[in-house]
Amino acid sequence: MKILISQFENIKPNDKSFNKYLNNFCKKKDIDLIVLGEYVLNPFFKELKPNYNKLNKDFLALESYLKNIATKYKTTIIAPIYECKDNKIFKSIIVIDEKKTNFYQSQRLMQMEHWNEKSFFSNDLKAKEPLIFKINRLNISVLFGFETHFDELWIKLKKKNVDVVIVPTASTFGSNDRWIRLLQTRSFLNNCFVVRVNRVGNYIEDNIIWKFYGDSFIALPDGNLGDMLGNKEGVMVSEIKKTMIDEAKQNWGFR
Repeated sequence: MKILISQFENIKPNDKSFNKYLNNFCKKKDIDLIVLGEYVLNPFFKELKPNYNKLNKDFLALESYLKNIATKYKTTIIAPIYECKDNKIFKSIIVIDEKKTNFYQSQRLMQMEHWNEKSFFSNDLKAKEPLIFKINRLNISVLFGFETHFDELWIKLKKKNVDVVIVPTASTFGSNDRWIRLLQTRSFLNNCFVVRVNRVGNYIEDNIIWKFYGDSFIALPDGNLGDMLGNKEGVMVSEIKKTMIDEAKQNWGFR
């Protein structure tokens, strides 16, 4: 399976820069999956006040935009998005291809003084079954970055025999070494691929710069680190090989 990791600060419908990358890579390489980071299609939640009508309009436009891309390139797109429904705003991940659209709503939201998503979004935080779909015989699922800290979510993924976990993030404050250690451990103990896609860009609060630093990477089923991007906007094409999963399962037997 070929995956296009897209590391950007912001993407709007018909974004010329992003569309140029898509044309250059999707037409040449038959991309099976395109992944975007967190708070890329929508502004960082601390930058706006809840406004259902505006966000719903943006949501419908973005959903249509992603559907057109998925249909044009015959691919699947995974992207965090503000899902608007019943006059509520949910922190969700859209999984969309030319035939169907699914949403995964986050089951865990940060509730800290400086990063309080729980007070902004209307997510029902009761336990749910994971969203799982198939591409090229691979079982694929998604988790938000904060959710990857919770063992019970990984236990469910392991029971469902998930091969690839996509993790969109908006990580900052120089935390990349910690993310590498965490997700390498998760990939190793579950003998699966973990694809972390982090946004770039800055947010300023009280004269303090929050730098979203990129460094998207793939953690391999044997616990090693695979392909990685730097700290600039750009894309990376990587190949997910089922043989690597089978070898890790045979060598380590963790699933």
